[in-house]
Amino acid sequence: MQSSIRGSVGILGFGVDGQGIAAWLTEKPEVNRIVVFDDTFQDEKMRGVEDERIVRGNSLEEIDLLFRSPGFPLAHPLIIEAQKRGIPITSSTIEVLKNFSGITVGITGSNGKTTCTALIEEFLKAEFGEERVERGGNDGVPRLDLLSSSERAEAKASASESRGILWNMVSRLVRHGRTRSRKGTFLVLELSSFQLIDSEYSPHVAIVLNITPNHLDWHKDMKEYTEAKRQIVAHQHNFSRATARSAGVERPLKTDIAILNQDDEIVKNFADGIKSSVHWFTNDIPWDQVRVKSHPDTIRAAVTAARALQVSEENILKVLRGFKGVAHRIEFIREIDHVKYYNDSSCTTPESAIVACNISPKGTLILLLGGRDKNMDFTQMYRSIAEQKVRVVPFGEMGATFAKNIPPDLLIENLDRMNFEHTIQNARAAAHAGDSIVLSPACASFDMFKNAKERGEEFSRIVRNFAL
Repeated sequence: MQSSIRGSVGILGFGVDGQGIAAWLTEKPEVNRIVVFDDTFQDEKMRGVEDERIVRGNSLEEIDLLFRSPGFPLAHPLIIEAQKRGIPITSSTIEVLKNFSGITVGITGSNGKTTCTALIEEFLKAEFGEERVERGGNDGVPRLDLLSSSERAEAKASASESRGILWNMVSRLVRHGRTRSRKGTFLVLELSSFQLIDSEYSPHVAIVLNITPNHLDWHKDMKEYTEAKRQIVAHQHNFSRATARSAGVERPLKTDIAILNQDDEIVKNFADGIKSSVHWFTNDIPWDQVRVKSHPDTIRAAVTAARALQVSEENILKVLRGFKGVAHRIEFIREIDHVKYYNDSSCTTPESAIVACNISPKGTLILLLGGRDKNMDFTQMYRSIAEQKVRVVPFGEMGATFAKNIPPDLLIENLDRMNFEHTIQNARAAAHAGDSIVLSPACASFDMFKNAKERGEEFSRIVRNFAL
């Protein structure tokens, strides 16, 4: 299946994705050299990497194939050089979509991807069993392990426990990749524009939630961003050999399926010219059974996907009643002094912040707003803040900009905007009984944190340590 992956293989980027690729490649005896290229390479990333074939690279000489990690744009000098040299370029996303033998379900959109992915995962587990559902993509390590055989697993089973934590994790996934057939198994993938932009493969079932301006600090313009997202449906087919199994009964997909938001004009246009069967978001939702705080379109999309994949109404209701959401997405942390605290650190767009503005009654919400800008338009968010009488504590690099644009009567002064704990304490001091304080930054986290997860974890730690 992987005959093209041999010889000297380069990896552009050695973060989570790159290390997952490297761990997978070490299982392939036909790969004789794994060359890592990373603009911000740190020696500690190699700590615990014991395979002598993995080396640091500074030239594409003798490279037979190059893997691109999602964070590296197509305009990167090494990508351009590889193209000029005629070196094939692939990615973990491309390899998984091309070679996974079960049913791939991909979710993309500017907002709501992770919650939708998790909800679809739970629907499928309820119907087909946990052992038949896998998850991966943008919110976790790449799932190349699902393509691996275990021929060399036993030989490495006693590998040193002193390896780096991340390398140990991804290596373990590869070494112990299940040997049972993947036919009849689902792989649910959260897919970003960074992963989709150069993919010539689409998942069997593709869900597109929404398209709003995002990552315009990475993409050259909105047109490129939109076209990257469109790849999730662009390569679908009007037939499908994929089959799901439940209780010994086969449930074949007759065609690939595109599940699209008819209320989003950009997404609606994705239906033009595609070969797959189009399903629009359903409006038939038992809202009184929905427990999670999320945008209604996220729930509509997930339920539409569940029904398209033949999940029973009984299991749909069961999951909706029990699904509490995911970490860092309007995640309830605690209540103290009759004030509720929510971690919504994965909110990195103004559209996600607008959702947060509506989780509590008008005038009872305090928003922690700030971080690093991604060249986004905050006009509608400012309007929602004013309409909902949301008080704001600005912080981070965007703190000064937000402070200038928030109505004075809704602005909570924060003189030390790069001090995260000080920011949270300011919100607490301004809160009244019945209020909710939400970390919903509407920006990237890289001004103060490694990623949005670290930002959310720090918020949760500080809040949990508040004295009663």
